[in-house]
Amino acid sequence: MLRSAGFAEIAIVALCAVPIWSCAPALAADEPAEAEAEEGSGFDVTVETTFYSDYMDSGLTESDHHPSLETRITASYDLFYASVEGYTLDYGTDDPWASVTYTLGATPSFGDLSLDVSLARRIKYDDPSSDRWLPYVTGTYTFDERFQASLGAGYYAHDDVDSADFAEIYAAATYTHESGAFVTGEVYWEPRTNDDGDDYYGFYGTVGVPVPRVEALTANAELGYEWYQNDPSIASYIWWDVNLAYAFNDNVSVVVGYQDNDLSAAGCSSQAYTDCDGAVYAKLMLSTKLSDWTAPKR
Repeated sequence: MLRSAGFAEIAIVALCAVPIWSCAPALAADEPAEAEAEEGSGFDVTVETTFYSDYMDSGLTESDHHPSLETRITASYDLFYASVEGYTLDYGTDDPWASVTYTLGATPSFGDLSLDVSLARRIKYDDPSSDRWLPYVTGTYTFDERFQASLGAGYYAHDDVDSADFAEIYAAATYTHESGAFVTGEVYWEPRTNDDGDDYYGFYGTVGVPVPRVEALTANAELGYEWYQNDPSIASYIWWDVNLAYAFNDNVSVVVGYQDNDLSAAGCSSQAYTDCDGAVYAKLMLSTKLSDWTAPKR
């Protein structure tokens, strides 16, 4: 199970003390969206759009090395939020061509502990075997302004009886230096219910460093390992990403990078939709809030 199918970036949003574009890729569309509302913030609507030259995820393309578009709209009121998110796909076939996720959630906090409780519904058009529900709970504890840690758990329930349901357990931690440099570690575990012990594990590490003398430019590197324990039918592999991220302001940012993996030709057939080639990619991220347009001018 590639990380794009899990809860990967949700807790990273909570963990990172730097802009999200310098910490992780944009959220994949089948993951619950974290609300940006804070207690007492009132009603707001956030629109986020990302243009990809190639939708690379976990070292593999999900757009057949073609451009892809992702949009998320989130309405929030105090602790509660609702979102709809969609992105285009290209698996080298006529279908599926798009995926949409609808999410309801709440983000209560208790002192230094913040929770994100959500229920997501994903639909892959023309591929009903991938349609599913995803309830997920993540708790993030802020030890101080430099260190945060998260624990989460969810359950993937498919509509198709022939598609296996499974649980997921997640843990992560982020340390941010006073310079703005940060390091994040993540672990995913999906225990299987059969007797073969072929659990899935995902291990990820991300490092980001501000580029000296260039404000708002960050150099980032990520290393991941997808491990399918005792399951010879699915190849385990290492993948990596290096990129430069530049934030023009709070609403516009760009990322240019390279992703690749160590899959062999034989292992590729068990993992990729089209091919396992690495690629240079770019993405442009735009965001705006209703409150930015309606707030009284000073």
